Amino acid sequence: METETEKAYVEETSSAQYSALRAWLYLVRLCIQRQARLRQMVGIALALLLLMATMVTLNTVAGRWGMAKWWWRWYAPQTSSQTGSSEFPPPPKPDVPPRVLTLTYGETAELLRREPLIGRWSANAAGAAGVQDSVALAFQNALERSPFFFFSNWVVFSVFVGFLLPIWSLSFATEALGGDREGGNLIWLLSRPLSRPTIYIAKFVALVPWTLALNVGGFGLLCVLAGAPGRQAFKLYWPAVLAATFSFCALFHLMGAFFRRAAVVALVYSFFLETLLGTMPGYMKRMSIAFYTRCLMFDAARDLGVEPEKPSIYLPVDSTTAWCVLLGLTVVLLGVGMVVFSRSEYRDLN
Repeated sequence: METETEKAYVEETSSAQYSALRAWLYLVRLCIQRQARLRQMVGIALALLLLMATMVTLNTVAGRWGMAKWWWRWYAPQTSSQTGSSEFPPPPKPDVPPRVLTLTYGETAELLRREPLIGRWSANAAGAAGVQDSVALAFQNALERSPFFFFSNWVVFSVFVGFLLPIWSLSFATEALGGDREGGNLIWLLSRPLSRPTIYIAKFVALVPWTLALNVGGFGLLCVLAGAPGRQAFKLYWPAVLAATFSFCALFHLMGAFFRRAAVVALVYSFFLETLLGTMPGYMKRMSIAFYTRCLMFDAARDLGVEPEKPSIYLPVDSTTAWCVLLGLTVVLLGVGMVVFSRSEYRDLN
């Protein structure tokens, strides 16, 4: 049987553990409340969201996501009234200028569906009509799928993943420790009866909800404003945005523990490594988080024909590899960050 001393020791240990857990949860709650303050980088992120939402809305209202309103010029063949009756239209005469028509792709698809453009000049009218119907069907299918394709390439891959996602992530992640360090509040955290690794994790847990709300919520807003292609894109791409958010948070949180001006370092990283290096050919782009995010998106939308422009040059990885890299990178960066935060002296606080 346990002695009274042993029982007292167990009760004291349990009480201490419970008190430490309560202190950690209180720190998380306090950090979540402090993250709600509107800082300069958060204001810039919201301004970028407003600007991008306006551009997406204007394109949606104008119906510019697909190819239906793209136009092209067609030099119409001369008819029999210009050159005399003949079964086959003769080549145009030099002194008779061709008739130029400006058509949109949508109008062209409608003409292919309704008008026998090939049959009247062909000896095998039925066969020519079958060819035209096949071409019209393929052309109409391409027009129907083009809004999702262009929204994915122009908004999601180019602007959101390559630029907005890292900028939005660093607006909260660099402020978790960097803001306290610049404001002189970090010394208060270090004097709490909690170990430094637990403080570091508490800060990370507190910044994740705000970053997810901005990244996933902002992406969802852009997709809703884009209409049908945007809703389809959100359904396919939100897991990749979620995984990338955790990786970016872990990276920029580490920068906040390592650098005094973490926001500046994170901005330089975002512009040069994510925006520029992430789109370069070869294997160098595999150093960027955006590359693996795009690979997840390519794999999710493969059945809809969305893929890199030149797969042999882009060299994408499969979704399993991309998931392993993003999740593994998150864990590794958190571990490195705890070590850095535990061993740093932060003499600049004095």
